[in-house]
Amino acid sequence: MAATSDAKPGAASSLRDTIAAALSALPNPHQLGLTVVSSSPKRTTALFPHSPSAGVRCTEVEHLVVVHSELPAEFTSEPSNVLAAAISAHVFTLPTAPSTPATSLLYISKVDSSGYALPGAPLTRELAVGVLRHFLAPATRPTPRVAATLFARSQGQYLFPNSVEGGGKRVLGGLGLCGWWKGVYEEAARRLVADGVSPGDLDLRYLLPSYSAPEAAGMLGAPRRPLPVGVSWRYAPPFVSQLLPEAGVPSLATLVPSLPDDPKTRFLDELVGEAVDAVPIALTKTGKDKEPSEPRKRSRKEKDAAEEEEDRARAHAALAKIPPAEFWERLGFRQECVSGDVTGFFSATLSPSEAAQVEEKDVKEAKDEEKDAASTKRTLSQALVERLLKSMLNTDFATRALAAEGTANWLASARSIVTDELGEEGWAASTATIAAKAGVEAAAAPPKRKEETVTMLQPRKKKK
Repeated sequence: MAATSDAKPGAASSLRDTIAAALSALPNPHQLGLTVVSSSPKRTTALFPHSPSAGVRCTEVEHLVVVHSELPAEFTSEPSNVLAAAISAHVFTLPTAPSTPATSLLYISKVDSSGYALPGAPLTRELAVGVLRHFLAPATRPTPRVAATLFARSQGQYLFPNSVEGGGKRVLGGLGLCGWWKGVYEEAARRLVADGVSPGDLDLRYLLPSYSAPEAAGMLGAPRRPLPVGVSWRYAPPFVSQLLPEAGVPSLATLVPSLPDDPKTRFLDELVGEAVDAVPIALTKTGKDKEPSEPRKRSRKEKDAAEEEEDRARAHAALAKIPPAEFWERLGFRQECVSGDVTGFFSATLSPSEAAQVEEKDVKEAKDEEKDAASTKRTLSQALVERLLKSMLNTDFATRALAAEGTANWLASARSIVTDELGEEGWAASTATIAAKAGVEAAAAPPKRKEETVTMLQPRKKKK
């Protein structure tokens, strides 16, 4: 494993550096290891599948952040490790008009902890705060404007199969999980302001489907520590303005992105499926009636493209008939959001002022070539990142012994894949070691205390 860099969190140049610096501040009684793998940017049209133009292409980068912990001697006959916490996230860069700042969307897809790391060091919380901070901080955000969003739903496990059976994992209920994520966003906001972000440029939003603002505020309560002056929560959905720079009738098709494994995506698809057959294509993108053209024999490729364009136009027209407020209200009554527990949408959007964008551009220009070169050496294909994720999802964490065995296999597989693609230098750039802190073990490992762990994604709702 590579040694942790000396970079401060706010000045880190890579996601690995940001997370390693954050973990280094924890009172961890045992050595920690960090592995961060990221995919090369890949063009995709899946983010806005119902937009009126098939040419709407975004770029997607997938990130997998994994922390493993050294097992203490009393739990193992020989030195071994166990995967302790992980985050799977996607970063989409959206197409923009020449006069508007580039925009990225960070989607935290899955978060989990195994329950086998000794308590005392909030690994999952630091991972979540670190990911938010990295992609929103002035020195490391991918574009001037960034929106970081997630959907929180309590579930036994997402990344560590059968870990709930291990005895050390305490899964938060829906309300507790939403409160946890609210605290994570608040801590990220505090650190971002400390990094130099203007409080007025940061927009925090949350929404608990089917609950009113007073109900949600009473359930989650006020921040445990004061937020920076000028930073506050808004009880509102995460997406309220068009994300794509396209002319034409506003529509949910260009307002709400279709994120992986997300209830909004499934609801959009259902709405399109219900309405698309009944919606005629009345207008083209220019707003004029389509005029018949001379019949011409078209190739199969041209026919497929024309059919896809017609499907998109119908979907866009169908979704344009549904006001955003109605969409979010109806979403709150879907089974995913009302299955007996509280769920929540959380977002933080950073929209810097024009002056801040100019200053940021001046600071970053000198480093762009160096960063691009380093990034090329540190990324895998999306297929390989997903292969590592699937490998984790096929590992059994039901017992400490199984988890330790699976951890050894996963780390060996990760090293093999990364070194084959990027060499030993690439593996060193993808990993870090956080040394154990002397004198904290007794305080960090009280007897019979269970680690507070967090999982998220996919919904449920308010008990009647």
